Amino acid sequence: MQVRSTFDAHPTLIKTRDYRHIRVDPLTGVLGAEIGGVDLREPLRSEVWEEIAQAYGDHQVVYFPDQDLTHEQHLAFSQHFGEISRVPQLNSVEGYPDVQIIRRLASDTGRVIGENWHADSTFLDNPPTAIVMRAVDVPPYGGDTGFLSMYAAYEALSPKYKAFLEQHSVVHSATRIFGSAYLAQGRKYNAGAARDDLKVEEGDREVAHPLVCTHAATGRPFLYVNKTYAQRIDGFSNEESAPILAFLFEHVSRFDFTCRVRWRKNQILVWDNRCTMHRAIPDYTGQHRYLTRVTIAGAPPAR
Repeated sequence: MQVRSTFDAHPTLIKTRDYRHIRVDPLTGVLGAEIGGVDLREPLRSEVWEEIAQAYGDHQVVYFPDQDLTHEQHLAFSQHFGEISRVPQLNSVEGYPDVQIIRRLASDTGRVIGENWHADSTFLDNPPTAIVMRAVDVPPYGGDTGFLSMYAAYEALSPKYKAFLEQHSVVHSATRIFGSAYLAQGRKYNAGAARDDLKVEEGDREVAHPLVCTHAATGRPFLYVNKTYAQRIDGFSNEESAPILAFLFEHVSRFDFTCRVRWRKNQILVWDNRCTMHRAIPDYTGQHRYLTRVTIAGAPPAR
């Protein structure tokens, strides 16, 4: 009997729903959707928010075009997704500490933060639940963001490999972002891309999270590992961990797990930072790009 390769396995596709108060146009059958028919400058009626929440839970990444929001409106909309927090490595808008900055100047030629597939700030004890990003000034082309579904990545594994992974945790740290491993590279991120007053020991601090987690809202299992922050399998040596992590990094980046969002001025994008990963596409050298983000607080990832 022929044994099917795990790479023949495909994830569950999103089922379409009927919406009364919003328009939902899926990007792919796995994740991503554009939401229309709503003005985020106005307070959301409960029935409208319920449909947005449903679409967000289904599609994991949703965006709203043509939403010219103030900082106050950005914060007000973000509060629907949970308690607002902030991540330690980013600068904030003056006067709005909870609105943080993602910026690349036209003159910048250095590295872009987030070029690898990652979930945000998994080095924290309580990584963010979600990110609400606003496009303030974006180039006419370039600078898209790729997303992938960690639900899909989990589903496409064989049952025995799932059972193996479910027993283990991964050690995370920010050492490659602002810790000793970052300093050892001898390279710098663009000026203004991250705070320059972070302590190396903060970057080197380690925390372990389960390799397979259960989503608190949907009850669905997902992989929780990323190349930016993962150091090793907890309890394994670096050498023992390396082949497992190498396989997972390759596996999760399968093209059929992904979607790509093109930014437009005044677009609002929300992604679930638990069950997705994302990566920056730095193909806009010589052009200015400025976004602001609000971070939604999270709880410790759990099996």
